Amino acid sequence: MMLDRYRPRYHFMPLNNWMNDPNGTIYHEGYYHLFYQYNPYGDKWGHIHWGHAKSKDLVEWEHLPIALAPSTELGELHCFSGCAVYDGQQARIYYTSIGEGERNPATGAEQWMATSTDGLLTWTKHPGNPVLTSALHGGADIREWRDPFVWREDGTWFMVLGGAIEGKGCVAIYSSADSTQWSYLNLLYVDPDAALCECPLIYRSGDRYVLIYSPGGVVQYITGTIDDSYKLVPKAKGIVDYAGFDGYYAPNLLTDGEGRCVMFGWMPDEARGEFAEIAGWSGVQALPREISLTESGKLAMKPVSELGRLRETHVGERQLIHDREGAIADVSGRMMELSMELDLAGLGTSAFEVGVLRSADGREETRIAIEPTAGRITIDRSRSSLSPLPRRTPVTGNYEAPDGRLRLRIFVDHSTIEVFCNDTTCLSARVYPTLEDNGKVRLYGLQSLEPLTRFDAWPLSVAPSRQG
Repeated sequence: MMLDRYRPRYHFMPLNNWMNDPNGTIYHEGYYHLFYQYNPYGDKWGHIHWGHAKSKDLVEWEHLPIALAPSTELGELHCFSGCAVYDGQQARIYYTSIGEGERNPATGAEQWMATSTDGLLTWTKHPGNPVLTSALHGGADIREWRDPFVWREDGTWFMVLGGAIEGKGCVAIYSSADSTQWSYLNLLYVDPDAALCECPLIYRSGDRYVLIYSPGGVVQYITGTIDDSYKLVPKAKGIVDYAGFDGYYAPNLLTDGEGRCVMFGWMPDEARGEFAEIAGWSGVQALPREISLTESGKLAMKPVSELGRLRETHVGERQLIHDREGAIADVSGRMMELSMELDLAGLGTSAFEVGVLRSADGREETRIAIEPTAGRITIDRSRSSLSPLPRRTPVTGNYEAPDGRLRLRIFVDHSTIEVFCNDTTCLSARVYPTLEDNGKVRLYGLQSLEPLTRFDAWPLSVAPSRQG
């Protein structure tokens, strides 16, 4: 199979067709397992199954047979998002089952379970499905009820599900002694500013909980505690990634054998608009991110260390050529990693920009811009593509630099850009440059290289098995 110029190489994606949310991410018997929303029949959303892949190292992935398919004989049309757990004897998938008519997503969603005893390769749907229905809520009218996430705590199983109540996004919480019979506890959280909360996750660090959810746009998180009535008591709030549908949505997470919490996320292709040069595939999984919780309650996020295996020849400060426009880095390509550190005091009020995927004539370029006085970082897509069809709106976020230094890591992979700033700010974007020579790197806004206290760059490669 020949890969087109926009198809990412070192990010995970199926061989073809549509992919969206990561599902059922779990570390089991030495492997990272990634399930995902998948349409085996085309490159548009529909006929949603669960695709499946596994990896020893989060870099090289082995494609596996489809894990879940809609049981049309039981009225299923789609297997929506969910999670996977292992109870020590049996692996279980929980997911939202969708049909038509009374089984529609708005008012008729059901939560189903499937089990596996052969290393997560084949799954049998529970004969007692559904394991949860909206009747659990009594008089509470929770709509768009979906995306179960399950964890165990002190011998009790808990589940959160997203939805909407009275026009506001909500996350409901449930408990079970045996992970099959469930009881409704409460509305864990209601977001007054969202119409819907999708794909809720719980990450626990000591006695603190982090609720992560996708409210139809930029993915949010809230750090806090859970009180005796099973309501979240917020202490801090933040943004997981400022992209939303422009580059990051519907994350899922797992805890691996080293105790790391690793988060996956979907990079939609919505930003390409009617750009017709891509066909046969849609959707990419973002780079796996290790997450942790800072003392202040901020979510810290960094790309997993295993990605270092992709690096080729190192380029550093000595390879920078300073000219009137800025500095040219002696590295090029559509697959690269850039890492740098800036002394913000040395920059003063000047904006600093990193141009990637730049054509030789400068007509195409995506810039990552730092505004020190505003504490703002932006992925500027105004010149990313000569085509007028892809989205050009900027992806903008805020960063904190309490020590006066800014640490920046940028990953480029053909049509994907992911930016990590001081470990607590992430921005992602999809871009679609059209020119053949589009792969240069340039730094702007430096009167001298002195504020740039560190600069590292690597072209990245992939194993032959990933070439397609």
